[in-house]
Amino acid sequence: MENIKLVLVDLDGTLLDDQKRVSAYTLDVLRRLKKAGIQFGICTGRTPYAVEQLLKTWNMDEVTDVIIGFNGGQIFDLHEQNSESIYEMDGAYIDEILAFLADFAFNAFVFDHYTLHALRDDAHAQTIARRNLLTIVEDGLAPYRAKKINKLLTSWDKDDLDRFLSTHTLRHPDYYMVRSTPTLLEFMDHRVTKGQGIQRLCERKGIHPAQILSFGDELNDLDMLENTMGVAMANANPLLFEKTRWRTRETNNEDGVARFLERHLLNR
Repeated sequence: MENIKLVLVDLDGTLLDDQKRVSAYTLDVLRRLKKAGIQFGICTGRTPYAVEQLLKTWNMDEVTDVIIGFNGGQIFDLHEQNSESIYEMDGAYIDEILAFLADFAFNAFVFDHYTLHALRDDAHAQTIARRNLLTIVEDGLAPYRAKKINKLLTSWDKDDLDRFLSTHTLRHPDYYMVRSTPTLLEFMDHRVTKGQGIQRLCERKGIHPAQILSFGDELNDLDMLENTMGVAMANANPLLFEKTRWRTRETNNEDGVARFLERHLLNR
């Protein structure tokens, strides 16, 4: 693994354990990574505004150089203190998507800076808001039907989402859906992926995707892993193992990212 300039990690199921924590051991490895002159960043489906706040609670603000949020739809450069949105979705599609999901139990959300706009304020909304340090605005998403949005997020009980995906597929010229966690289904502009967000980041930083080591666990991580030196987590969706050369020995609950970095990058 020569000439790695940047390490990018997904959050949920990857860097964070199942209690949404970052261990002291992982923090120590990330500090060593910084001392070795290798940049570190987050590439997540979460809103980058929330991640920027959460970095402080995880004691990661001093080791993180960049955040790619909304599954590649927005880049936050923490050094230059600027951001760039890429390929937003037309909010006019919100009603169409809600109708597509109408026979099932779910809640839907739009992120707007430090607020979470919701169809309704329920347990799903409260969990997402709490985990992302956001304020809930229960407005039925009405303000966003005539605006551009980064994505439409839907939250489900796992069994309901399993049943929905077993019988429903989506083919639309302007947007697509992807499962990002066992309970979250996201709708985004058809051009938005983590891979294209990384390509834009490479153009900004003057590096090549082959100089990026990335880690992920779910299907929304797939093109990130395929287009960089990708590592699937031991706890990853099994479909990722078919597409990646590398995998961690340990799960996200066992510091899988940090232990891989220590073995293959820091102790080489």
